[in-house]
Amino acid sequence: MSIAKFGQTDFEKKAEDTQKSREIVAEILNFGVSQQQILRIAYLLSLELENIDAMKNISQCIKTYIEGLEEPIKSVIET
Repeated sequence: MSIAKFGQTDFEKKAEDTQKSREIVAEILNFGVSQQQILRIAYLLSLELENIDAMKNISQCIKTYIEGLEEPIKSVIET
């Protein structure tokens, strides 16, 4: 007698999500991004979080490492 398996276990779902996340990171890194670009991407992704507390904490933390984030980019504003 064998046991029929339906769907995925929680562990399998988490493993699949982790694998997808790693593939997305690998794809971003294939673009040849700089460290500052990685920080800006992480910052922008943090702003997309539904959990407001997590969004505020993570974005504030990342913001401290991004050079010139508080300074407006004149070339973008003036054009």
